[in-house]
Parts: sequence; structure tokens; C-alpha cells
Amino acid sequence: MTGSDATTALIVVDMQNDFCPGGALGVAGGDLLAPALARAAEGAGTVVATRDRHPADHISFTDRGGPWPPHCVVGTPGAEFHPSVAGMHFDRVQDKSSNPDQETYSGFDGTGLGDYLRGRGVRRVVIGGLATDYCVRATALAAIEEGFETTVLTDAIAAVEVAPGDGRRALAEIAAAGGALDRLDLLRDEDALRPILERKAERLREVLDAAGRGKLVIGLSGGIDSAVAMAFAARTIGPEHVVAVRLPSRHTEQVHIDDAGASAAAAGLPEENLLTVSIDPIVEALASVRPTLHESDIREGNASARARMIVIYDLAQELHALVIGTENRTENLLGYFTRFGDAASDIEPITDLYKTEVRAAARVLGQPQALLDKHPTAGLWGGQTDEDELGFTYRDADRALVAMYDLGMSPEAAARRADVDLDVVRRVKARAESVAWKHAVPHPLA
Repeated sequence: MTGSDATTALIVVDMQNDFCPGGALGVAGGDLLAPALARAAEGAGTVVATRDRHPADHISFTDRGGPWPPHCVVGTPGAEFHPSVAGMHFDRVQDKSSNPDQETYSGFDGTGLGDYLRGRGVRRVVIGGLATDYCVRATALAAIEEGFETTVLTDAIAAVEVAPGDGRRALAEIAAAGGALDRLDLLRDEDALRPILERKAERLREVLDAAGRGKLVIGLSGGIDSAVAMAFAARTIGPEHVVAVRLPSRHTEQVHIDDAGASAAAAGLPEENLLTVSIDPIVEALASVRPTLHESDIREGNASARARMIVIYDLAQELHALVIGTENRTENLLGYFTRFGDAASDIEPITDLYKTEVRAAARVLGQPQALLDKHPTAGLWGGQTDEDELGFTYRDADRALVAMYDLGMSPEAAARRADVDLDVVRRVKARAESVAWKHAVPHPLA
């Protein structure tokens, strides 16, 4: 957003101490939203902050049969704005939910906020803050009902997630009601990814503890995706607990083997934790019973991907380890993976990161520059590169996919928002639609 628009209002929802980490109802990442909210405020002619102001006996509290512990009680530190937004200027602070016998989430419910905004000439409302699945959702839906053009900034919100997926479902409900989703930045940079990687690390440790496993195994290709997944694992549980295996075939160039070694060294893996196993004997054994295998690059490539996973999983079984995967969100949406091959894993640490974001994560994790500069390739046949095979660049694909699949835009709107040629956007969409069937494993027919 650049330049203040008098017809646009930013509503900063409930950025209070009790809704940030350490508070009574702390939302993970809530304390990190302030920079995005400050940027959004630059484009708004009016900036409003909503604030819960509960009496001590509020109906939403557990001692009155409600779902929540006491929070944002008037006169307590938890009810005050979080220090991260203390420097923001608010044209109006809209208190809400002060009736002890009424549970209120929306900043518009009985507050007169709609009339206030209309009186200032506001036609468009932009919303950020806490929490996506409760007060952001309710405030956005109410703004739509009030007749405002309503946009929720998905990189300026965070969800409670009482049930997994609550945040995603809330955004879908807002979009279905006529609201729009947008982001200040279509793709996340290093600063945005650092706290995301920290939260992923916490989750990875939880998964390993629950599984009773202390080691991770990964196939290391010499490409950026496996490098980032490996480096993330090494940083999280210690490089001595990560075993990486290079799995060359007859098509693998020496540069990829060398780059995998450099990647492992940068992550601190001990030399004995980097193995090399040729998959050629497995592929040739298959070719001995399927003599036409080598007549098709795709068939041989798929066989190679599955052969690699056979080795990885056997190694994991030997070491009592889990397999960490390397699939990013771009590849997932475009179906650029082999079912039961590179898509097989126990844990997927980067499946929500677009290819551009994986590169940014590589910088955060201290991976070699040569890895960031090389053309992505699955190395499944000679001369193969991802972008040549796909027919468009990852830069264009990432921006188009974010706009269409994360923000729900039409191809025409996505082309404008992403600054990508409409023909390319349509080809990206056509590719994603044509491979959507790959996401169901298997397809239940009951």
C-alpha cells in the first residue's frame, strides 16, 4: 500500500496483551504483526483499533460456563494494547464486549463504528489483527453486512486454531460472504520467514517426541528444497541427529553431488552422516522386468524417484528415524512431484513455502550461494530443468499461485495483482487444475 486513501479505513483488531504470546489467550505470532499493520496504516485515511473490555464476570469466561479463561479484564495489564502497536496512531479506539451478559466478537456490534466510518467518507475497510478465527472473522463479516468493501490482510493476522484449520475456514467464510483477501507482500522474505521457521522447529520437536524418534533421514539432491529441509532439521535437532543420503543415478551430474556435500557441510552434518548410494541397480532391476522403461523419460524419472524413496525409508527403518520431505507449495499445487516417490515422507517442513520463499529460507539457514543461483532440476534425466519442463518461471508461477489459490482471485485479477502476463497465469491455473487429482492419496470411492 502506498499513499493514504481517505476512503479506506484500517481496522486493527484486538492487538492486546492477553491475545499475544504470554497472555491469557496468547496467539502464536500475534506479537509479530505490528510491522505489517503499520505498513497497512500508511495507506489508510482512518485507522481504528478495536479492544475487548470485559468485566470480571463476563459470560464468555469459564467460571460462567463460557469457553475462555478470563482475559482482557478492564483495569488489568492484559486488556492494554500490546507494546508492539504502542507507537501507532489510532483515530478511534473502539471498545467492545463490555456487557457482562453478552459475548461479542465484532467491532461493529452495537458500537456505532459503522456510522463513524461512513461519517468520515470511508467506503473500503481493510482488516488485520487478532484472531483470524474469532474477532477478525466477526468484524470482517459485520463490515460486509454494513456495506463496506472489505479486505482481510492475510499476512497481518494470526489464528487461535482451537481446531486445526479454523483460520483457513474463517477466511473461506469471509470470501464466500463477499470479502476479499490480500497480502501486503505476495511472497514472504527472510524477516517474515524467521519466526515461521522457529514455530516449525517447535512443531518438529513435538512430532519427534510423540513418535519416540530422535533422528531424521533425508534424500539430499544438491537442490535448494532438500538443502533447506535438511538445514532446518539440523538446526532444530542438531546436525548429529540428521542423516542425509545422496542418491545419484546415471543422469546425475557431478555438480549436484558436490552441491549436496557443500549443503551438508554448511549445515554442520558430520562427514559420517552424509551417505552416497547409487539407485541405478534398483532402476535396472525394474528395467529387466519392464524392458520398455528406458523408452520414456517420464517413466524412468518416476521409477528413479520411487527407487530413491525405497532407499531412504529402508535407511530410516535401520536408524529408527523419520523421513523428512522436501516438497514446496509450488510443486504441490502444480503436481510437480512423483506420487509415492519424492512426495512420500513422514514430515514436510516446507510444503507451505513457495519456491521463492524456499530461496529466502535458504539464506536464513546459511546455505551456500551456489545453491541459490543454480537452475532447479529434479535430475531425473539428462538436461532436465524444472522451468523448461513447466513452461514458465517459478517467479511467475509463485506470484500467480498466491493470488489465485491463497487469495482466491480470478486469473484476470491475479494477473494484475501479481504483475504476471495473463496468458502465463492461465497456463499456471490450467496446469494446477489438470493435476489436482494427484493430491488425493488414494482416491476413496466408498
